[in-house]
Amino acid sequence: MASASAQRRGVVGAARRAGGRTGMAAGTRRGAGGGPSLARRSRLVLVRASESGAREAKVGVIFVCLGNICRSPTAEAVFATRVEMAGLEDAFDVDSCGTGGGSSNWYKPGGFSYHEGEQGDPRMRAAASERGIAITSVSRPLREEDFARFQYIVGMDESNLGAITLAAAEWQVPPPEEGGYKVVSMADYCTKHDVAKVPDPYYAGGFDKVIDLLEDACEGLLGEIQKERGL
Repeated sequence: MASASAQRRGVVGAARRAGGRTGMAAGTRRGAGGGPSLARRSRLVLVRASESGAREAKVGVIFVCLGNICRSPTAEAVFATRVEMAGLEDAFDVDSCGTGGGSSNWYKPGGFSYHEGEQGDPRMRAAASERGIAITSVSRPLREEDFARFQYIVGMDESNLGAITLAAAEWQVPPPEEGGYKVVSMADYCTKHDVAKVPDPYYAGGFDKVIDLLEDACEGLLGEIQKERGL
């Protein structure tokens, strides 16, 4: 698994590359001293404080891909199953979301997110069903409050990681060391496959291979969280 510093470098690099590809600027609003608005940051800190009790009770894990119809809902279903098999369902809050499905303004006020409200891709649901995996979630975009609710924000590829970072900058979310969350790559938790990303099967196909990677990574991620949290 990549080191924490390597993961941070990957996320920052992904943000820069994503910004170059899409032409989206971070658009961070600034206070009088050039930093984020004090009122905005204070509000976010208060949100986190109000949820501290829930955080102590449950470990929040959210999986993120482009449209939240293929990879991330499958990861959610696989991880939730692993958690249940370990008898830890009461210790986790598991969800999934997308980064707009290709929309350039999904994280902006009034922005549009493709696939929002849709069920998972029928091809992915069929492939998962053959392994006894039920994908039941409905697509939604990443939201500002997810940074307060989840300690582990797991992207499927560099583009997802970059989009997460761009959205966090737009929303003026406190950095990970202040906000109590971390943004990580799903592929870093694979132990049986040497991959740099979980590829998007929407156009390229390969749904079974993607499920193989997700099952591997979910097992590794759960094991890592158990070590970190003493579960």
